[in-house]
Amino acid sequence: MAYPESWGIRQLSNWGRWGRDDQLGTANFITREVVANAAREAREGKVFSLAIPFDRGGPVHPARTPYLHFFAMVNAPGDAWGIGAKSSVVWNDDVVTMPLQIATQWDGLAHLGYDGMFYNGVPIDRLNAHRGATRNAISELSQTLITRGVLLDLVAYKKADAQGHLPAGYAISCADIDGCLAAQKVTARSGDALLVRTGWVPQWYRRPQWRDAFWKSCPGLSYKTVEWIYDHEISCVAVDNVTAEVVPSELREEPTPFHRIAIRDLGLTIGEIFNFEALAEDCRNDGRYTCFFVAPPLPFAGGVGSPINPVAMK
Repeated sequence: MAYPESWGIRQLSNWGRWGRDDQLGTANFITREVVANAAREAREGKVFSLAIPFDRGGPVHPARTPYLHFFAMVNAPGDAWGIGAKSSVVWNDDVVTMPLQIATQWDGLAHLGYDGMFYNGVPIDRLNAHRGATRNAISELSQTLITRGVLLDLVAYKKADAQGHLPAGYAISCADIDGCLAAQKVTARSGDALLVRTGWVPQWYRRPQWRDAFWKSCPGLSYKTVEWIYDHEISCVAVDNVTAEVVPSELREEPTPFHRIAIRDLGLTIGEIFNFEALAEDCRNDGRYTCFFVAPPLPFAGGVGSPINPVAMK
């Protein structure tokens, strides 16, 4: 069994659903028809970046090395590249060193496995330090994750606007998702991206005094929402917290049950550290909580995650 009966959810799996060689997982729900329909959400030409800045001031998980930005060339003279330029032109060039899962990012399908397997029965030895992920690499998704986005403004739905965020440790339930969608007059469709606003990441910037406790407890998805995600054929989930799922875990014996089931069993791409504040304000103003969501990962060959600048268009 993939997980104990005591977890209170049925066994879920998309292995073989799209063939033995599939490496897209739930992104398969994003068909050409889904993309074409999603593009019609861009009615007014409004564009919202859903990313936080890539800099040294953002929330970086303590287990990851920090973001480092260097300049390899600063106002170098015109002939610095050996091209013989004699004019007053100057050149600048910079270098970034960072984990691929830093700031706003996707967790790919080789980010997590268990019982010796990644998504779709891929053995974990298909990933090593020399070649990276030879199956389920993040680069496989580089032409997808472009679909209709549905913002779940849980902060507004749970009447937490005064605080600006859901309570630390709050587990978002299937009932919360259904209730929020009903309040926003939205029906989920196959292939949708679920954009979950908890209000947590903005607190990193607004309340620096919280930073020591920021990683120890945060609102997020209950692991039981994997059933809802499976049943509604959601293509990907993005959350404005640091783990997607609630922290601390609802299960004493498993610290990341949502990741475990969603990535390895469903083949779900998970996004973390998004910023939905401007999009949420616009959705409240016009009453429309859907958008054209464009967020393909960078095609890092063999990579298991990717930094992104996701965009919502309305």
